[in-house]
Amino acid sequence: FSLPGTMAAASSQTATKPESKEIKQNTWETLLKRATQRTVYEDSTLIVLGNTNCGKSSLLKSFRGIVRNPDHPYVAAYSYIHVKNRHEADSDETLAHMAIWQLDKPSRKGLIPTFLKSSGLERAMFMIVLDLSQPWSMEDSLKTWIEVAENACKELMKDLDDDSQKELKLKMSRYMQTFVDASMKNSTDVKEMGPMTGESKIDPSVPSRNLGVPLVIVGAKGDYFSNLLQKSKTAGDRFEFATRRLRQTALKYGASVIFTSVAGQGSNMELLQDYIFHRMYGFEMKQAAKAAATVDSFGLYIPTGFDSNELIDSVRSAKSPFSDSLPFTKVFINPNKESKRRTEEEKFRALKNDKFYRLLQSKLTTARSSSSGRASLEKPSAPRPKPRSSSSSRSHRKNGSRSTKDGAPKNNHAVRQFFQSLLTNTQKGGGSGSKTASGEPRKDSLAPPK
Repeated sequence: FSLPGTMAAASSQTATKPESKEIKQNTWETLLKRATQRTVYEDSTLIVLGNTNCGKSSLLKSFRGIVRNPDHPYVAAYSYIHVKNRHEADSDETLAHMAIWQLDKPSRKGLIPTFLKSSGLERAMFMIVLDLSQPWSMEDSLKTWIEVAENACKELMKDLDDDSQKELKLKMSRYMQTFVDASMKNSTDVKEMGPMTGESKIDPSVPSRNLGVPLVIVGAKGDYFSNLLQKSKTAGDRFEFATRRLRQTALKYGASVIFTSVAGQGSNMELLQDYIFHRMYGFEMKQAAKAAATVDSFGLYIPTGFDSNELIDSVRSAKSPFSDSLPFTKVFINPNKESKRRTEEEKFRALKNDKFYRLLQSKLTTARSSSSGRASLEKPSAPRPKPRSSSSSRSHRKNGSRSTKDGAPKNNHAVRQFFQSLLTNTQKGGGSGSKTASGEPRKDSLAPPK
C-alpha cells in the first residue's frame, strides 16, 4: 500500500530522466555539428614595405596579438600575429597565425620569395607604408615599393600554372567588382540587385594592374601630416591633392588606402587590422568607408572596390591651384632641401692665385680707364688764361705751386717737399731732431707743442 503523493513523485522522476538524456544528446550533436562545419583557417603572410623610419614598426606594435622576434637577423624584421575574430563569441580562440616580414630597402626585394615559401601567393598580402610627415617623398616612395611588389608577384607567378594564375587574378577582380560597403549592406538597392551569378559578369581587366594578391596603402603619422598642413594657407587644397593622387594609384592596382596615426588613442589602427583579417580570412568588416576626410579629421579609409574615377573627381575643388600633373615635390616643399639649396647659393668658392691676380688686374685696368674717361668728360672747358705779370709768376714760384701735366692737385708738390725734407734731415743729422754745437738736443725741439 502506498500513498498517492509518493506515487506521483516517483512517476515525475521517471519522466525527467529521459528528458535530461535528450538534452545532453542534443548538446553533443550541436557541438559535433559545429566542429564538422567549422572553417579551417590556414596560416598566412603579410609583407610590409616602406622606407626606413616611415612608421612600420610603430603600426605593428599596436596590433592585437602580435609577437615580435627580437632575435631575428636585422636583414628583415620578423613577427607574427595570433589571428582571432573579435566579432565572434569565442573571440579569444586563435584560429591561425599570420607571419609578418618588414623590408625597408628595395635592394632586398630578392628575399620576398623566401618569405612566401610557407604560404605562397594564395595566402599572402602586401602592405605599403608611406610617411605622411614627409609628404614630398610619398610619390617616389609609393612608385618604388609598388614596383617591388609587382615584380615579386610576377616572379612568383611563374612557378604556378596558367589556371592558378588566372584564378588568383580573377579572385581580386571578383572582390573588387562585387564589393558592398558596410554602410550599404542593409540598403534596399543592394537587395534588389541580388547576387552576381556566373563569371561572365566579372571583367578580368579590372583592375588594370592586377597583382593577384591584396594590396593596402597605409599612410602613417597622419597627425604630423595634419599639423604640417595647418601651417599653410592652402591646407585643404594640399590635403585634397595628396588623397586624390593616392586614390588614383590605388584604383589602378585594386588597392585600398588607409590613413593612420599611433598618437594618443590612435586613429584607424583597429580598423587596419580588421581590414587585413577581412581580406585574408573573410572576417566581417563592420566599419564603413570614409572618403570625406579633412585636414583636421584625417582618418581616410577607402576599401578596395569602393572607389571609382567619378568619386575621385567629385572631391576635386574647382578653385584648387594644384593639378594632377604636378609632382608632389612642387606641392609639398622639402624644407631640408630648400635650406641646403640656400646654403649652397651663399657659399663662395675661392679662385686660384693666378686666376685671382689676373681677374684683379683686369678689374683695376677697367676701373682706371673708366675713371680717366669720366675725368676727361666731366672736366669743364677752361677759359683762356690771362697773361700773368712777372711779379705774380715769381710769387707763385716762391710759394712752390707748380701745375702738373696730368691735372693732379697742386698740393702734391708740397707733400713731395715734406718727405724730401725728412730724408735730408735724417741724412745730415743722423736723427730726427736738430742738435746744438755741443751735441745736445735743442730745448725747443723737446718742448711740447702748444
